[in-house]
This record gives sequence, structure tokens and C-alpha cells, in this order.
Amino acid sequence: MNNQSTKDKDAISANGMAATSHPIATEEALRVLKKGGNAVDAAIAASIVLSVTEPNATSIGGDCFAIIKMNGKDPVSFNGSGMAPEKANYDFFQKNNIDKIGLTSPHSVTIPGALDAWNKIHDEFGSLEFEELFHKGIDVAKNGYKVTNVVSNAWNNSLNKLSENKNSKIHMLKDGKSYQLNDLRKSQALGETLELISKKGVKEFYNGSIADDIIKSLNDLGGLHTIEDFQKQNTIRSETISADYRNISVHQCPPSGPGITVLVMMKLLEKLSIEKYNVNSVERFHLEAEVTKQAYKLKEETIGDPNFVNLDLKKILSEDNIDNIYKNISVNSCADVGDLNIPNHPETVYLTVVDKDLNVASMINSVCYAFGSGITSQKTGVVLHNRGTNFRVEEGHPNCIQGLKRPLHTIIPGMVINKDGDCNLSYGVMGGQYQPVGQVHVLNSILDYGLSPQQAITFPRAFHFSNIYKLEKTVDKSIYQGLKDLGHNVEYIDGTHGGGQAIKIDRAKGNLIGGSDPRKDGYAQGY
Repeated sequence: MNNQSTKDKDAISANGMAATSHPIATEEALRVLKKGGNAVDAAIAASIVLSVTEPNATSIGGDCFAIIKMNGKDPVSFNGSGMAPEKANYDFFQKNNIDKIGLTSPHSVTIPGALDAWNKIHDEFGSLEFEELFHKGIDVAKNGYKVTNVVSNAWNNSLNKLSENKNSKIHMLKDGKSYQLNDLRKSQALGETLELISKKGVKEFYNGSIADDIIKSLNDLGGLHTIEDFQKQNTIRSETISADYRNISVHQCPPSGPGITVLVMMKLLEKLSIEKYNVNSVERFHLEAEVTKQAYKLKEETIGDPNFVNLDLKKILSEDNIDNIYKNISVNSCADVGDLNIPNHPETVYLTVVDKDLNVASMINSVCYAFGSGITSQKTGVVLHNRGTNFRVEEGHPNCIQGLKRPLHTIIPGMVINKDGDCNLSYGVMGGQYQPVGQVHVLNSILDYGLSPQQAITFPRAFHFSNIYKLEKTVDKSIYQGLKDLGHNVEYIDGTHGGGQAIKIDRAKGNLIGGSDPRKDGYAQGY
């Protein structure tokens, strides 16, 4: 049974399914499943492919978060975000009159955590050899792939950034120009790097020749990174955090990810009975904006790396706290939460895989902003993320930069568990700070309005950010005007908000139902 997703049609299958943002990644995930690999094997193999084919959004020089549900057991969270170098203390930045970490600064490069995360997840759950999961990524890096539409647009928009770094000019540009749609792109250096990791293991990245080259490339630009920093990188494995919504449970990764924001928003929308308003109504979009304001205010003022910040998650999710926030929300007016001064939109890939045994991998990888810091390692061809730009240089702030601290993140995989403890839905929405809003929008569309995964992902989006309510042009003009009448500062945007993938598991009918965002280049497909 095989039904490839189109831009408005769900994919349906019985044996296994993958949904990613790039065709080659979806194909590789399915190949791994058909060979006998499980959901984890397929998700990691797809992630490695994406680190080659979508360098604007992901890289082995970036981070990873995942929720994994295997063998009928409870879901497990993996936080593969990187720490700041040990020398990157607040005092250093104050002494050097740095009050904000620049997008292309070497100080924006935290230790990349994705490879360590993939390795730890595979060690616990993988069935195929780790080396085999690299084969397709190595192949497309060395022999080339055709550049897709979204990626080519990102390349054009990032030409100046990539031109400013001497290594990026060599590895990431084509004769000094950006890669265009349908160009064949090869990266021999990255292919050799992936091959080295596949044969020698991820230790080569954190304590070998690859680490040495990355550190030298950063130190030459004034970075504080050391080999000891790379050796200390460690993925956090933990229980997920969750909140009940009607008759299901929504699961997220704990901080330093912002998944708790989703849980707060869902609890507020349950209290507001969002389902009583039309799926495409002023009231729905208005209330989504109002819960966004409140939840993001809470996030920015309280959430940080739990190793450095005292967090009481139970208190945050308590009925008393939700009731107190709920009092600030009205269906007839707009609340003012002030200027939250939140960093803007990073780049990300989300993917999800379900195998024949209904094991589930919900995984998200990121370089933060497009092409990350724009800094590429000299010999390896690895573009490095700039997640450290999410730190604040504000003493006393929960997200103030500190040595070996993880910045407050944006990337969040999601999962829905039913009352029997089974996964009903694996999903995620890309788009930097938009992600919690996007997750809630998709969840409500599926859980409250009965939309299919593809319908929910395709549905028009809006994002209240920096005191402006930014609407995709597919949002009805009547909704635009209604929001304006309520007092929102509304504008249509030229682009879109994020991307997304989802797989719904219908156990009663034995179906896997997948959706993939038309805002990106990939698709969902099963077999």
C-alpha cells in the first residue's frame, strides 16, 4: 500500500511512514525501514541526508532534540543542544563591551550537539549499524544533489553572509555565487567528514581531527572554544514533560527547550473552549494571539537551562497558575504584555518516522538562523550554527550567557499520547520562535476541528511577534479586518510561517496518515 502525499492530500500506508522536508531524506528513511531498520535508524539516516541537502536549515554543526517512543514504553526526551564554551562568561562580554551576541560572531557558535544526540539515541534504540546510516548522506555530498526551491531561496538571501567568511566562500558558494534551483551541488569535504565519522565514530567530531579543525576555525575569528569544551558536550536523556488536553496527553522535551510553552498555551485554549469557535474565524486567531502573548512572556521571563536556573515546572503548569494567566485573556480585547525583546526566526528541519511495529521517532535539527553563523570549518566543510545568539548578555536574566550553559532553545518535537499510553500523533512545526504557536495551531486543527494531518499543516497561519500580528496572505481578509477591529496591529507578510510534518496513527483501521508542509520541499510517504 503506497500513497505519496501531494500538497493537499494525506499519505496513507499500513507498514511504515516517513515525513521530512526533503524528497531524498524521505526516500532514504523509507529505504532504511524496508531494509529492516526501525524508526530511529530511519530518522537518523534522514537527518544525515538533510544535513547535506538543506545546509540552510541543518548541519552536523547544529543541534538536535527528539522524542522517541519504542517497544510500547513511555516516550523519552533527548536534548542534544550545545553548551557555551567554558570561557564564555558574562564577565568576558561585559569586559569587552559586548551587549549582544551577533549572528555571525564566533561567540554565537555553541558546541554542536546533533551528532552526540544521534549517537546516544542510536546506542539505546538503533538496530542497524550506525555506519550504515551515513551511506546516503555521504553519497549525496560527494556525488551531488539537485538544489530545491526553498533551499535555493535561502541561499540567495544568505549570499552576503556566506561571502563574509573565507571558508564559506570556498565550501558554501559556487564561484562566489549562491546555488540556484536545480543546480547540482557537491561537497567533497563534507562527504569525507561524514565518512570519517561513520568509520571512526562521533568521537572524531568531539575529540579528534574534526574538532581540531572546527576549534581552529573559530579561534582564528576570536572564538573561545577549546577541545575540552567539545569533550564535555553531553546529550540529556530524560522523561518528557506533558499536560492533559481533553482526553489525550501532549508531550514535549523539558527545558532548555521551550516545549513547556506549548503545554501552557494548550491548557489556556482548553479553558477558553477554543473548539466552540469556527476553525477559520476571527475568534480563533484572536485567542491564539492572546495565549501566545501570555505564554511567551512567561517563557522569556522564567525559562532557561535548568542546570543554572531554578525551574518549578509543576508550578508553571498548575491550575492555579493557568487560572491566573487566563484572567488576562479576553475574547473581546487585546492584552498588552510589553516588548518581550525576543530573538527572531531561525532555520530548522523537522521529521518524523513510524515503523511497522509502531515505534515512533519525532526529531528536529537546526542551525538556528539561515546557514547558522555563516562560519564554515576550514577543512571539514561543516557550516556551524549560531544558537548562542539566543543568549542574553543581561546579568540576572534566566537566559544570560554563562560558560557550559545551554541557551533557551526554539526547536521542539512533539508527540500526542492517548489514555492507553499509545502514540496517536507524532508532529512538529519548524520556524524558530513560531514553533510553539505552530504546534498549537496544528494540534487544535486536528484535535478540535477534525482536520487531517495534511489539512492541518496546510491551513493558513499567523504569528503574534514583537507586538505585530503577522498573517500569511492565505488568511481571509475578513479575519484580517476583524483582528484589526479588536485592536491588533495586523499585517500580511510576503513569506510564510515555518514548515511542518505529522504522522497520525489510526490503530482501529491499521492506517498511518502522514502530512508534509507545502511551505517546504519534502513530502510524506509510506509503504
